[in-house]
Amino acid sequence: MNNGFWTIKKVFTKAFYTLALIGTFLLGIAFMLSFTSIFNFNRKPGEHLAISFEGFQLRLQTIFTQLMDFSFKSVLDFVKNPNVLDGFINSYKVLGLSLVAIILLGSIIGFIVILLPIKLRRRFHQFLDYFEGLPDLLFIFIINMLNIYLLKEFNFKIFPMYGFGSLQPVAFPVIVTSFLPAVLFGLYLIKCMEEEEVAHYVQLGYSKGLSRFYLYSVYMLRNILPVLSLKFRVILYMMLSNLILVEHMYHYKTTLTNQILDQVFRGEHVLPLIYAIIILILPVIILEFLINLIVKETVIRKRGEFQL
Repeated sequence: MNNGFWTIKKVFTKAFYTLALIGTFLLGIAFMLSFTSIFNFNRKPGEHLAISFEGFQLRLQTIFTQLMDFSFKSVLDFVKNPNVLDGFINSYKVLGLSLVAIILLGSIIGFIVILLPIKLRRRFHQFLDYFEGLPDLLFIFIINMLNIYLLKEFNFKIFPMYGFGSLQPVAFPVIVTSFLPAVLFGLYLIKCMEEEEVAHYVQLGYSKGLSRFYLYSVYMLRNILPVLSLKFRVILYMMLSNLILVEHMYHYKTTLTNQILDQVFRGEHVLPLIYAIIILILPVIILEFLINLIVKETVIRKRGEFQL
């Protein structure tokens, strides 16, 4: 009886939480698009900017009326649009390559630093700590200026930054999108390994003659995966925000993020904007869920089955 009650309570809690998330998302979109309607810009020269809630109210009513036009046919029609498909492919090609680069570069940085002698490790650790507070825009500016300087002084171009027509550069957005998240991922990997070094199984592995690299990469990495997966959620959304920033700054037209911005500033209907945002974010949410599920099923539940 008690188990059935808790199961029903859990189902209702999840349903209420999901509805609350959907409602918050829709209200956020509605208020974002209606905010400028509060101000009355049709003023005579010399008059102060006026505030009127009538336009804001009318804009909200229009948006909620448009939300009632939702249908699965409109979703399919939007997804079938060639511009949407091309934008999704271009954006997620960069995101996929960036994700691979983050995992590889972050793991290399983490293992190289953690395997160094203690004094040298601390110096590298302090150096990497500076990247934790480095703004994304500053890094983009540095890479941009370096590329322009080499092209101007030595007629040497590292990679194209701008695209022409349907041609989209890949190397530059991948580097800008993945570098800082990779450093932060490597830094967090180092911190997790340093906390795990005091565990008893590490000393037991040393006594059995296991090498540091084998002990850290096989046993320690498996034990810190649950904690590491929590940090990786931040890395995923940081990567997505960097991509939106780069694609907008360099005017990559055939991307999903710029289509979202076009809908914000020029769109006449709210549903295409909502569809575009969901299409952009949904794969990241699914990937986050799969990472947590894989870690839970392969590491947490089987942790007692592995022997050193």
